[in-house]
Amino acid sequence: MENNADNVSLLEMPELAELVASTPAVERLAGETLFQSGDLCTTLPLVVSGSARIYARDNNGHQVTLYGLKPGDVCPISLSILLQHGSYPASAIAETDTLVRYLSGEDLKAIIHGTPEVFRAFLNTLADSLYDSAFVARQLTSATDDSHADTTAERAAQR
Repeated sequence: MENNADNVSLLEMPELAELVASTPAVERLAGETLFQSGDLCTTLPLVVSGSARIYARDNNGHQVTLYGLKPGDVCPISLSILLQHGSYPASAIAETDTLVRYLSGEDLKAIIHGTPEVFRAFLNTLADSLYDSAFVARQLTSATDDSHADTTAERAAQR
């Protein structure tokens, strides 16, 4: 996912800044797992430094990259699954040595439910990632000509 202005401002919101600051960073070396498909999602991973790759496996067992995370990016799959009280449908691996904060799901949900501005910011994050996923799916299937489609970053610049 592209790190856009909405994600940065979302993490700097006072209600979330305290949660982020109070959550210790965990080091993951390149190649180590951040989360794995099938695991119960109880936290929201936030990349502090380094990079991670989110992937799923196809029917033949091959890894299919869904998107990458850079510092400050919010993982939309984690956010969605956390709010649904579910298990990860994909896995994440550190591409480089990475520091990640695993924000408490319960604390995060309390903030989201109690603060309309935070709720709207996360909703925008999910909407942008859904749009980007649909764009990528169209490109992969070559079902339509997407030469005029824009990305989240381009839409953010137009706001």
